[in-house]
Amino acid sequence: MIPGYCIRHRFTLVATILVLTTAAFQVAAAPSAAQNSGKQIYLQGYSLNSGDITAVVGSEGVSLPASVVPCASCHGSDGLGRPEGGVQPPDIRWSELSKIYGHVHPDGRRHRAFSEVSLARLLRTGLDPENNQIDNSMPRYNMSKKDMDDLLAYLRFLEKDWDPGVNKDRIQIATLLPLQGSRAGLGGAMAQVMLAYFNEVNKAGGVFGRKLELLAIPYADTPQGTLNNLRSAFTNEDIFALVGAYTVGLDEPVLELLHDEGAPLVGPFTLNPGDQFINSSIFYMYPGFTDQARVLVQQALAADAEGGVRLALVGPAGDRIDQLIAALQQQLPEGETAGSAPLRYRQGELDAAMLADSLQKAASNAVLFLGNQSELETLLGALAERNLSPRIYLLSAFMPRPLFDAPAVFDKRIFLAYPTLSSDISAAGRTEYMRLADLHSLPRDHLQAQVAGFAAAKLMVEGLRGAGRTLNRQKLEAAIEALYRYDTGLTPPLTYGPNRRIGARGAHIMVVDLVKKTNTAVGEWHEVR
Repeated sequence: MIPGYCIRHRFTLVATILVLTTAAFQVAAAPSAAQNSGKQIYLQGYSLNSGDITAVVGSEGVSLPASVVPCASCHGSDGLGRPEGGVQPPDIRWSELSKIYGHVHPDGRRHRAFSEVSLARLLRTGLDPENNQIDNSMPRYNMSKKDMDDLLAYLRFLEKDWDPGVNKDRIQIATLLPLQGSRAGLGGAMAQVMLAYFNEVNKAGGVFGRKLELLAIPYADTPQGTLNNLRSAFTNEDIFALVGAYTVGLDEPVLELLHDEGAPLVGPFTLNPGDQFINSSIFYMYPGFTDQARVLVQQALAADAEGGVRLALVGPAGDRIDQLIAALQQQLPEGETAGSAPLRYRQGELDAAMLADSLQKAASNAVLFLGNQSELETLLGALAERNLSPRIYLLSAFMPRPLFDAPAVFDKRIFLAYPTLSSDISAAGRTEYMRLADLHSLPRDHLQAQVAGFAAAKLMVEGLRGAGRTLNRQKLEAAIEALYRYDTGLTPPLTYGPNRRIGARGAHIMVVDLVKKTNTAVGEWHEVR
C-alpha cells in the first residue's frame, strides 16, 4: 500500500466525504505460460518456443512468415473479426466456435461445432469439421504441436483476456491529483466532480453493464514521490486508463510512464500539451501554447492585412520558447509582411530600451511577446516613451495579473489568447453541472478545475461507449479518435483523429480595454488554420 494512497475508502475534504470506490476490484485471472505463448502466436505470428512460424496463403499456396498474416490481423485482438477486402473473417472466440448446434456460413457452408482437434486441423489444412475447404484467404499455418497447443489454449482464454482494470462487471479508471497541501482543494474538487459523474452513469446502468470505479492516486511532497505513487499504483492495482489527471509541471515524466504502461490518459489538466506526445495515447481537451500562439499570429496578420503587418516575435532564450518560435516561423508568410527575425534576450536580462529601439528600427507594428509580465511592463513603458504603440499579442498563461495599468497608448491594442472561457459552457452544460453539484454537494470553489474534470469524465465515458462491449485500450483510443466536434457542453467542440490529440485546436482572444478596465472577447472561438 502506498502511504497516503486514497483507494476505496472515505476521506474528509473540508466538509464533504468522498467515496473513491465502493467495492474491491475483482482482478481478471492471469493467463498461464501456455496461454501467454499462444497469445504471442495469435497477435504476432511468432513463437516464444521455436521462433518463426510459416503460413500458406491463397489458391497459389504462397508461403509467408506467419508474422505477416497473424490471426489478429484479420480476426482482431478480440477475435470478433474485421471485414477487409470483401472478406468477413468469422468470430473465433471459443464460446462461438464450440456452439453445440454448429455453424452456417454466408456462403452456405455448414459444419458441426469445433473441438480442439478439429480446430487444429483447420488451422493446418483449411478443412472444417465436415471436411469442407474454407476460403483460401484464410492462411494455413505450419507450426509444432507445442505451438499449436499453446495457440489453442489462448483461443479458449481469448474472450477472458481483458486489459488491466476491466472485468465483466467493472472498469477501474484512475486519476492523479494533489489531495494534500496547498492544492488539495483543487485536487479534491476535481476528484469529487469526476466521481459524481461516474456515480450518475452507474445509476443509469453503467457502460454496457459495467460500473465505473474511480481510483485517486495522490501527489506526494516531491515530483519524484508523485511519480513513485503513480508507478506503485500500476504495480499494485489494475488500472485501465487515467482521466482528468493533474499533470502541471509533470507532463513529460507522467506521460512517459503511461507510455511504458500502455495506459491511455483522457483529458489531463495541464497548461501546455507537449507536441512530442501528439501520437501517443494521451487525449487533451484544451490547446497548448503552440496552438494559442498560432491563433495570435493569425489575428495579427489579419488585423491590418491591407496596410502591411510587420510582426515581431520576441521572447527569452530557452528550449520552450525556442520550440514555440520555431513553430510560429513556419506559419509566417514569406516577404515583408512577415516582419524581421525573432528578437531574443537572455532569461531575466531584458534590456527594454534596446528592444524598443530594435522594434522601432524594424518598423514593427505588431509584437508577439513571450516573456513574463514584469518584462512586458518594462517593454511597454519603453515603447510608450518612444511614442510607439504596436499591437501586443500575449499568452494569458504568461500573464498572471490584469494589464489595466499599461500605458494609455495601448488601450485596445493588447490581445490575450485563452484556451477556454466561461462562454464555452452552454446552457445545457451549465444545467447539467448545477444538477450534479446539487445532487452530490460539490464544492463551490475551484470551478474551472471542476469544469475541466467534469468534461474529462464525459469524454472518457463517450470513448467507453464508442469502444463497445468488448472493451480494450485500443478500442477506447479508436473510439476517441473517431469523435468529431463532440459537444461536452463545457468546452469548445472536441475533434480527434489518428494524428490529432488535442480536441480543441484554437483559442479565444480578448482585447484589453484600459478605460473600462475589462477584457472583451474578440469574436468567438478561433480555430487554428
